[in-house]
Amino acid sequence: MAAHIRCRKALLPTLATARLRTFSATAIRRTGTAELAAIGRWKEQTVGKQSVLWDRMDGRQVTLLDQTIRPHLPSSYPGYVRDNKVGDIAVGTQMAHGAHLVYFPSHVNEFQLSPDGYHADEAPPDPFCQRVWAGGLIEFNTFNPLRVGDLTSQTKRIDNVAIKERSGADPLVLVNLALEMHNTRGHCVTEYRNLAYMKPIDLQRKTVKHRREPEFSHELTPTEIMLFRYSALSWNSHRIHYDAVYAQNVERHPGLLVHGPLTCTLLLQLLQTHMPQHMALKSFDYRAVSPMYCQQPVTLNGRWIQDTLGTRTSNGTQLCELWAANNNGGLAMKGVATIVPLPGAQ
Repeated sequence: MAAHIRCRKALLPTLATARLRTFSATAIRRTGTAELAAIGRWKEQTVGKQSVLWDRMDGRQVTLLDQTIRPHLPSSYPGYVRDNKVGDIAVGTQMAHGAHLVYFPSHVNEFQLSPDGYHADEAPPDPFCQRVWAGGLIEFNTFNPLRVGDLTSQTKRIDNVAIKERSGADPLVLVNLALEMHNTRGHCVTEYRNLAYMKPIDLQRKTVKHRREPEFSHELTPTEIMLFRYSALSWNSHRIHYDAVYAQNVERHPGLLVHGPLTCTLLLQLLQTHMPQHMALKSFDYRAVSPMYCQQPVTLNGRWIQDTLGTRTSNGTQLCELWAANNNGGLAMKGVATIVPLPGAQ
């Protein structure tokens, strides 16, 4: 156990600005033959492995998520119809985009987790033991959105494991997950999730400024309560999000880290606040760039992407660039949302 704790001494919170390239022979030799062989064996055992979880899109859960994020969102953020008796968001209401991230909790107990509190089944062998949420792609079926009360299955599959080189640093092990969600009416959400694992390194945060001016933005300050509540709702026991002593003394962060999926969810709610009439979110393709910390101001930003056809293509599709900036003004997360006319609105 002590060896595992030493291996997880520090966690780089994001991919930062490192360029990922296919491994060269020289870089491969730097990792060591034994390490490469261990990763190769783990890849053979892991790729294609899948599991199925069922969950009901419970109104209480999404209501608690709403209570967690709404105080930090613009006052114009749309409200929801509530159940008259219990006060929860009413059955049949369309779920907020990103709300699925607080459902489908893992069934493992705490002694089956990694020492840092995260899932062990998605992690490659040591010494590649420090995990980052690197980004992903979420695709929504606008004809069949998730709704409160839906009985829904989630099939999770490890799609690929790859070794990538970084300039001037040890390589990364990239783990790509594919998640498919179906309710009783059929397919509703597909998510591609990218995780990166690395050897223990010293913490760094590079400031990369965004070159564009936002058309709409909103500033908030993540609090300990916000992060704790999101950890609880998403059944995420990764200690860097709620255990300040661990985050600072073991992994040497300046404070608690804001969750990658929480940042993604906040950006999607900013978009929802500015969603044009009769339009719906089709997909969000995003990447984590640098960390955000508790009690440090964060700015959520958005701008409509212009092209030769204006903001809309011939079929009505629009693109919106979304990004989050940390307290230094540096990019923390960026992505592109695709929105399309609601079914029947064209």
